[in-house]
Amino acid sequence: MADYSKTAETLIYLISCAVNKKKCELKPGELDFDGLYLLAKRHFLCAAVSFALESAGIEERRFTQARLKSMRKLGLFDIERGKICEKLNEAGIWYLPLKGIVIKDFYPEFGMREMSDNDILCDASKMAQVREIMEAFGYECEEYGLTNHDNYKKLPTLEFEMHRLLFEKDTVPEFDAYYENIIEKAVRKENCEYALTDEDFYIYILAHTYKHFTYSGTGLRPLLDIYVYLKSHTELDFDYIRRELEILKIEKFERKCRELSLKLFGFQPLSGEDTELLSEFLYSSLYGSVAQGEYNGLTRSLDGKDTKGAKTKYLLDRTFISGKALEDRYPFFARHKLLLPALYIYRPVKGIIKRPKYILREVKKVIKYKSPKNRL
Repeated sequence: MADYSKTAETLIYLISCAVNKKKCELKPGELDFDGLYLLAKRHFLCAAVSFALESAGIEERRFTQARLKSMRKLGLFDIERGKICEKLNEAGIWYLPLKGIVIKDFYPEFGMREMSDNDILCDASKMAQVREIMEAFGYECEEYGLTNHDNYKKLPTLEFEMHRLLFEKDTVPEFDAYYENIIEKAVRKENCEYALTDEDFYIYILAHTYKHFTYSGTGLRPLLDIYVYLKSHTELDFDYIRRELEILKIEKFERKCRELSLKLFGFQPLSGEDTELLSEFLYSSLYGSVAQGEYNGLTRSLDGKDTKGAKTKYLLDRTFISGKALEDRYPFFARHKLLLPALYIYRPVKGIIKRPKYILREVKKVIKYKSPKNRL
């Protein structure tokens, strides 16, 4: 654990104690509360830390407030979700609770798993009715029909994401196809409520984590979710899970995340490879960062290659666009290809005049690019 900071090591120890209901052995004098709070807040883990500190008889105002806020917010979400689901049932709209709504119940204490919003998959053909239901409960619709989910907020703290699809069409193609009709694999519980099987929910956790990890990065909490889920589901059918993961092309990612989470939060030593992967989660935040998103985007574009040839091809493709990029951005030139030389002169000149710093920054970024040590 020498490869990351003392504060990060302390955070991991504390949340490991929390989810394993193990008494924390640290003393107040050994803790950098300011640094610990900033790091835990970035990863949405303050409530879990509070439970660990409480086990050692340590009271720290910021962490205690985070725990109480988390408990209050979860209680409000449960009440609101109950009312919303009742109306969905009355309207005959099938729905399937996602992510934290399900995972939170496998943490050992109520409020230990913080939640910023609630995600629910609904019948895509009934989203207009879903909007009427949400607005009738006083929610303001901030985004509707723009992505795979619609955003609803009610002040001061409640937010729901009502999904028509689990993944956007332009994210990971394998996921789009796999999850297009996921309700057909779900199990009907009561009225119009559905749930994924234990195995399919685990697969979804990994797919969702992979999407964030490979786009803008993600923090420690998804690893903690994986650990808690595996500890509470000891008889998962991994033959089935592996077959499905092969379809999604994330079997390697799942294996490495599973091994890392079980070691990390199970008080076991990490290998050098584990530590390298951990650093990618640790130095991000729960919702990633712009810098990580740019790096991951470049990795996808270069197919992880940092050779001179791959970088040259990338820069040429960015300058002289063709194919779908040409059709989407310049449909006129896509239809009149004899005029392409004019476009290929116009675009670079316009870019140099209007956005010279942006272009220089991208070129430098490409030149300095180094392949990730562990491609997943």
